[in-house]
Formats: sequence, C-alpha cells, structure tokens
Amino acid sequence: MSTNNILQYKEFSSFVNISFWHELSSKKLDVLKLNDEPIPLNSHYTFSPSQQLDPFLCLEFNGFQQTLKQSQQHKSHASNNNNENYYNVPNRSYLVPGTLLNYNTAEDFKQSPKTKLFEDASKKIWSDIVLGFVDKDMTLLNRFILITYADIKNHQFYYLFGIPALLPPQPIQQFEETKSLLQFYNKDQIKSTFMNNPVPQYFYLVGGSENEPFEIKNFEDSLTANEEYFKAHDGSREDNIPTVGFCDPCSLPSNPGWPLRNFLIYLIVKYQIKRVRVVCFRGVSLSSSEIETNSIVLSLTLPEIDGNITPEWSGKSVGWEKDNNGKIAPRFISLASTMDPLKLASQSVDLNLKLMRWRVMPSLNLEAIKDTKCLLLGSGTLGCNVARCLMSWGVRNITFVDSSKVSYSNPVRQSLFTFDDCTPKNKEKSVAAAEALKKIFPAVNAKAEVFSIPMPGHSVPKHEHDNVKATFEKLEQLIKEHDVVYLLTDSRESRWLPTLLCRANNKLLINAALGFDSYLVIRHGIRNALSQKESDDGCDLGCYFCNDVIAPTDTLKDRTLDQMCTVTRPGLSMIASSIAVELLISTLHHPLGGRAPAETDTDVYKQASTPLGIVPHQLRGFLSHYQTLPLFSNPYKNCTACSDFIVNEFNQNGFNFILNVMNDSSILTKVAGIDELKNSEVTIDWDLDDILSDDE
Repeated sequence: MSTNNILQYKEFSSFVNISFWHELSSKKLDVLKLNDEPIPLNSHYTFSPSQQLDPFLCLEFNGFQQTLKQSQQHKSHASNNNNENYYNVPNRSYLVPGTLLNYNTAEDFKQSPKTKLFEDASKKIWSDIVLGFVDKDMTLLNRFILITYADIKNHQFYYLFGIPALLPPQPIQQFEETKSLLQFYNKDQIKSTFMNNPVPQYFYLVGGSENEPFEIKNFEDSLTANEEYFKAHDGSREDNIPTVGFCDPCSLPSNPGWPLRNFLIYLIVKYQIKRVRVVCFRGVSLSSSEIETNSIVLSLTLPEIDGNITPEWSGKSVGWEKDNNGKIAPRFISLASTMDPLKLASQSVDLNLKLMRWRVMPSLNLEAIKDTKCLLLGSGTLGCNVARCLMSWGVRNITFVDSSKVSYSNPVRQSLFTFDDCTPKNKEKSVAAAEALKKIFPAVNAKAEVFSIPMPGHSVPKHEHDNVKATFEKLEQLIKEHDVVYLLTDSRESRWLPTLLCRANNKLLINAALGFDSYLVIRHGIRNALSQKESDDGCDLGCYFCNDVIAPTDTLKDRTLDQMCTVTRPGLSMIASSIAVELLISTLHHPLGGRAPAETDTDVYKQASTPLGIVPHQLRGFLSHYQTLPLFSNPYKNCTACSDFIVNEFNQNGFNFILNVMNDSSILTKVAGIDELKNSEVTIDWDLDDILSDDE
C-alpha cells in the first residue's frame, strides 16, 4: 500500500478569546465554586473564501450558553424563545459542542485522568453514530474536551484541548488526485449549486447528473432520502460514486480539515459505502464574472469495518492539541498584564468576599452589601476605620461629613490620613478621607461634604439662620439618599439631629462612641417594617438618648484640652469601628433588616437568626476587662430624640423646631413630656400608725 495516497488532515488549533477566561473566572467565583463536575460548552469553526490561516476552534465568552436545539432537547426553553439567551454561531461558522473539566488545584489538573476523559469523549461520538443520534444532529460528530485549572487569584489559566477523531481500521486512500472545485464542476453547475443556494449546513449530499444543475441536501433533512441515495450510488461504477460535502475550515490545496474524519466514519458505519467523492467547500465568490474558490474535491476509498457494529467503541482515536514542538502539553495564559488595572483591582477586591460563599457562607448576599449607600457623620478616628472596614466588606458607596481639618496629631490615629494632608495646608477631613479611599481603590464611590451638624444648645444669631437652614436641609437630604447612617462624631449633642432625622425617615442608624477604655455600638432608627408583609414581627429599639432623660446641650463650651480631644486607648477605635460594620452586615442579612429584634443570647450552640450569627441591639465593650456585652433596651416614650412627641413636633414645624432647640435645648424635655414627669405629684403610702406606735 502506497502511503502517498493516504488522506492527510489538517488538525484544529484552539483560539480561546480572552473574554472566555474572564467569564470562566466569574463563573468559578459565583456559580461553580468548588464544583468540578463536567460542564457543557459550545464553540465554533469558520470557513472563508480568502482564509489563509490554520483552521481554528473558537471559544468565546458565550461558550457557556446553550444552543436553541440543546435547550429544546433538555425541554428547558420558554415558549417565546429569545435567541439572545442562546449561543450565537457567527456567519459562515459551525457549532462544535464540548465539555469543560475545570479543576480546583494545579495538582488535580496535573493528575486528571486525561486518557480516560479522551476515550470517553470518543466513545460518545461512536455510540451517537451507531445509535442514530447523529442522523438528527450532525454537530454530534465533532466534540471537544477542555481541561483547565483557573488560578483566579493571579488571573492565570492552564488548559489542554482534545478534539477526538475516530480512527478507521485502515487508513483512508485517495483513488484520484485532489481536484479544485473548478476542475470538477463547470461554472454553471457551481453557480447554480453553490452560489444560488444558502450556505450548506455542516454535511450534505450533492445530487444531480453530469452537466446539469446539482442539488444540495442536508443530511438531517431525511434519513430515508439519504438511504435511497446511497443505494442508488453504491460506488460500484464510476458514474454512480456518491458525492457528499462539508464546510471545510482548512485552506490547504490538497488536505481537508479535521471535521471530515468523523464524518467519513459515519458514512462507513451508517451506509457501508466503499468509495465516495467529497466536496470540501470553502466558499465561492464572483469577481469580474470569474468564479473564485479554493474549494477542493477528494476521491476516496473507504475501508470496511469487520464484525458486528455495536455501540461499544473499542478502537483508537487521536486529537490532543499539540504545542509548537509537537508535544501534547498544557498551555498557559496570564491575563494580569492585559487587564485594565481598575478592573483587575475590582476583581481582586471581591475575591476574598466571594470565596466566603464557597464553603463558609453560601447565603452571603454580596450584592445587597455592595449596593448599600453609607453616610458617615464624622471623619475622624472612627470614621476612617469604619470606612476601611466597609470597603473591605465590598461597600462601594461611602459619603463623609465633617467640618474640621486634618491636624498633625491625626495621621497616627486616623487611618486614612498622612502627613501630606497636614502640610503645607490642612485639608478638610472629609475631603482627605474620600481622596484616600479612591487612592486605595479607585472604583469606590467616595464623596465628601464639609459642614458642621446643627446642635442643640448651640445658639444661632439671626443673620446665620439661612446658612444653618441650608446645612440642615443638606443633612436631611443626605440621610434620605443613603441607606445607612453612621454616627461617629465626638460630642453628644452632634448626635441628636441625625438621630431625629433617621427616626423620622426610617433610616437605619448605627452609633459608635468611645470612652477611655470602653465603647458603645448601638443600632436604631427604623420604626416601620422594611418588608411588605401584612404582619410585622420586627422590633422598635431604643436610641442613643433613650437611656438619658437629660436633654443634649452645649458640651463643647469651657472644655479643657483633654476634654476637647478624644482621650481613649488607641486600639479601642478599631475594635468599635469593626463591630459597628459587622453589626450592619449582620442586620442586612436578617429577613427584617433594621427591624430585626434584639438578640442577646451568646450561646454558640443555639440557632442564630442570620448566617453571620445574632443581631444585637447594642454592644458595650470594656477593654480593661476585654469584655463585650450584648444588651437591649426598649424605646423610651419620652425620649428627647426619637419619641413620638419629638418626631411629631418636627414633622409639624420642621426647621423652626430645630432652630428653637438650637437656641434653647430645654425645649426638648418640655416637648418630650419629661418636665411634666418631674413636676408631677408623687404619692407615698406611709403606714404612720406602725411608726408612731413604735416611737411611743
């Protein structure tokens, strides 16, 4: 047997678009996680009249989408199919289904059973041929497997392609030289057959008689018609050799592309033909009335398969993709250098959070956290640390409010500031904090507002009324625009107005306050249910002022240096800040959100209300004893900040009420009804008879 006549094929080269690796990273993080089960993929190959490149198997970002036919086979498509939801095969391209096996570690990737995986894919092609599935879906003749390891932390990927081709018992021979399509058919036949008809699909029959128009029939159209054709064209004579065709991705003048291999096996098994002519169609174009094409026609002798044909495949197959040195070896790609730094940072920032959902907490709602808008009133020690922790949790919308500037004593204690913020000119704290967040992570939406919060007992001259009103309206608008308000200021009276506004607007408010070696973190503010449930199982919680019957007043006046500065143990602010943020995240995961009932049971063996544990009302910590206590208090009906008396008075009189309180904070105890409690008569039941009798 002369080896010169043995048919040689041009194998596929893989072309994996960068978008596919990004999509794989996303699915690995959010969907697959630790799942290493096989995943269906779709790819395609393309042919072109002017194509001079190697035939490529193309894999893109939409490779994870099903085709419409696949969806129908699985009965998962909607009655009004939207083709945008399915794999879109480009023009002049043909579908190749495949399987992805993505391993969790580099070692698993190295030790993967590559030989067995390839054999299984080959067996599947064979069984689909024998059992008749290919008759209805010719795409099943071409399959691929893709073995990968995705190092998504470093944006690096290792992969190996296998595109199985079943080997016949003996090599397939050419009984005539390869001819050009123009040598085999005349111009009229080519025009009528290949130019006036739609582009053929995959594999097809070319019917008709010599010197007459030819007809193209897709193999999937009619199995009976195919059988009749091959009975009439059994190849016993030169004039009845069957002619088939396929859309060839190869551009070589004498060699066909890889898809022909399994198609010939199909013809041998299904129709037992011995000789065949194959049109390797590569497109036809018309230029200046001249036909141009690089399509070729092959004349082939096909071997017989001995014995009974069963669905069990015991033969051999080839098709692992080789490297430039002709060796079967994994390929490597790194996307880090090609990625936009901002996108790279965004993916890296979210990595730790998304990994939590793999094993520790699958129900973690990162989307809700990311969309939460946080307003930080106070940009000092607490404000800086709260912002850093919020950003670590994936919060992307943070607004700072502060009226002071960065001083030389701040940078060592306040984590967002540096020496440069103090010189040559002191920056406003809120501005410097927002700029620092953007330097750390440019994708964060950090904003700054510079103003002082109106405070009870801080009288306002008449000529300043308009300015104070504008500040009040600005603060109220900010509270309405945000989902959560953090109160991180350094005076008691600066917390009063935000407390009232959050209560009036049903906004979640989290307070953090520091002593020398103690801290308080407390949530409050929401009175109405967040959900649309008919029944509200939520709880009203006491605010920062509910445990204090003294109205807030001017505590900034006549203070010594140690009273003007927050004198506290340095580590305390980080503890309180992190707890304040963790309290928010736990609250967001409770079904009732800010209406979550207060929990104080710290029994680790008891079922918690959220995946993150309990949702307390307030936490009081004592660093001197390294102790944190979860406590609960009901709202005080005469509270000077959140009671109905105060909220109703504010709703009726608005800024005028606020202005009056600023000029005279004693109004608060009067409106809240505390003065009436003080002046009410107290009745004591004395048993005087017993006392007098004893004296006597």
